[in-house]
Amino acid sequence: MNINIRENRQDAKDAKSINSDFALFAPSRFVLLLILILACYLRVAALDAIPNGWRDDEVIETTIHAQLILNGHFTLYFTQAAGQEPLYHYLAALFIATMGKSLFVVRLVSAFLGLLSVAATFRLAKQLFGSRYALIVALLIAVSFWSLMWSRAKVRPIAELPFMLLGVSFLFKAISRQPSAISKPPLHPFTPSPFHLITISSILLGLSLYTYFASLTIPIIILVFSLYLVVTRQKHARNVLIALIVAILLYVPLGFSVFNNAQSSNGMRLNTIADPLLALAKGDTQYGVRNTLETLGMFIATGDPEWQSNISGRPVFNIVGFLFFIIGVAGCLWKWRDKRYAFLLIWLIVGIAPAFVSVPAASLSHTITALPVTYMIVVLPLQFFLPQRSSYPPALKGIPPFSPNDFEFRKLLMAKMGGLRGAIFASILVLSIALRDIPDYFIRWQLLPEVRYLYKSDLHEQAQKLKDAPPQTYVLNGVLNSWDRKAFELEPIKFSSPPRWVRKDWAMIFPKEPAIYLFDVGEWKNTTPQHEIEIEFENGLVFEGWDEINGDIVTHWRVSGGYTVVEPPMGASPESPPFPVFIFVHLNQNDKLMSGSDRFDVDAFTLQRDDQFLQRHVIAAPSGTYTVSIGLYNPKTGVRVFSNGRDAINVGTIMRK
Repeated sequence: MNINIRENRQDAKDAKSINSDFALFAPSRFVLLLILILACYLRVAALDAIPNGWRDDEVIETTIHAQLILNGHFTLYFTQAAGQEPLYHYLAALFIATMGKSLFVVRLVSAFLGLLSVAATFRLAKQLFGSRYALIVALLIAVSFWSLMWSRAKVRPIAELPFMLLGVSFLFKAISRQPSAISKPPLHPFTPSPFHLITISSILLGLSLYTYFASLTIPIIILVFSLYLVVTRQKHARNVLIALIVAILLYVPLGFSVFNNAQSSNGMRLNTIADPLLALAKGDTQYGVRNTLETLGMFIATGDPEWQSNISGRPVFNIVGFLFFIIGVAGCLWKWRDKRYAFLLIWLIVGIAPAFVSVPAASLSHTITALPVTYMIVVLPLQFFLPQRSSYPPALKGIPPFSPNDFEFRKLLMAKMGGLRGAIFASILVLSIALRDIPDYFIRWQLLPEVRYLYKSDLHEQAQKLKDAPPQTYVLNGVLNSWDRKAFELEPIKFSSPPRWVRKDWAMIFPKEPAIYLFDVGEWKNTTPQHEIEIEFENGLVFEGWDEINGDIVTHWRVSGGYTVVEPPMGASPESPPFPVFIFVHLNQNDKLMSGSDRFDVDAFTLQRDDQFLQRHVIAAPSGTYTVSIGLYNPKTGVRVFSNGRDAINVGTIMRK
């Protein structure tokens, strides 16, 4: 009975301490609201214009994964595009089903998850080190280039963070109360017991594993942390292990889907990006060592080399931020017996580890797990100047209690120095990051030619000019890529028939109906060929003749009603499917191939009945007279297409001087 009274008194004391924190820092709620408003603005403002256009991942995840869900194809694992975990796509499908497929809407799900990650980071940081510390961390993440990158594009990495952060938050809340998650009832009906907190934590951590493959580092973080608690003989290792085991059990269905699927995404992904591991298996450590060094240098010297997610080679911090970061890492090492600092250090190391064994090194997506802890650590040096209690009970911090004299001395010292000095250093840190990251993202990065190319900015800008036009048939020039075509079709444009695509330097198409060309046609004209001849092939393409123009051969083609080329459904590869037909033009002498050209520079999947197109062939050959032979074949299989039993047809002669 006396034991229970003492426990209840201690619980009441802890609750009083926590409540006093809220009272002491009540203004923090208002400041947090301002930070969240700023974070929301930075993630939503001009969302469909910065970055300006659709990247391939956004097109694929909108037209393939989300569309499969909207079509009623509910799956635990998507094998398309090298394999994708499902949770983000179900959330995206919900947004699309309610608001449409505009670029703004499809990116809104990432903006929402990015905003939620700012709030969840504040919650966890406040639990560990107090309100003022947490506010600065939340502010840095709100303005950081790294977070903005994944919060303003319809791609999956950002989905991992809210679930992970909330899961860890509930885990720390559970282990801050009692040594066992299942031994004691709650204080009152509305207070969640440690058992309930562990359950919630496990579910959230399990859900994080359904977002992005880098989330597989989360169980490793929790496992290493539990081993740390065991080795240092601290309490609550049992609860941490319970949360880990339940989270892994929740992942088992997805894990089996990945393992058993013959076109397993993660399997393919590991085969394509884990080059350092493959090299290590062959005894070559140089690749892995180089990747590790480049990744460790991502905070100051190196950076993600991919333009679509970074200013190539740009490190996370400038020199000011890096100095704070290094001091924070050193502080974690110095206070490693405190479970909070140890957890941050474990989180950082394991969080960036995927980039040690994958390409590219220092990838901002493969290291997404480490994003929140990076900014938690960079703010740690300010703890010396921001004295406050956290909602973490003192007995669980792993630090021996101060003597009264020590406490009074520290209190006096901080009263004299902490306020002003802390404000100065906090301002330096925040400004050094905000004044670099915000302009880098909103101005410098998105205007780079490499970024404009990867995001199809020119195409998007053309589409914006046509959104109010009546239905038309459009012809576009560019890379004959399925994702460019689908990106244009996602724009708010009215079409009278499918847009046609060509590479204008090599081919030109003349649709059956009047068309608007979104480029300069130049000297291309749909005239009668110099050498008229009609040959219909089995796939429905009709050869109508050819010209010799300035030494080049231009073949004339028409699409008949028998043309049946259909774009195949997307498979495990994210690459655009190849065309199933190519044109070959051969120059022969005495039935011997002397030179030739194989090309198809019209989008084979957009051709419509009665369309006509011209294909230019540049063929170098020595002086002499040659027989011109034409035909069609499937470039994937090498099988030729027949016409009346012939797979190559002589259509005339040509003289080279």
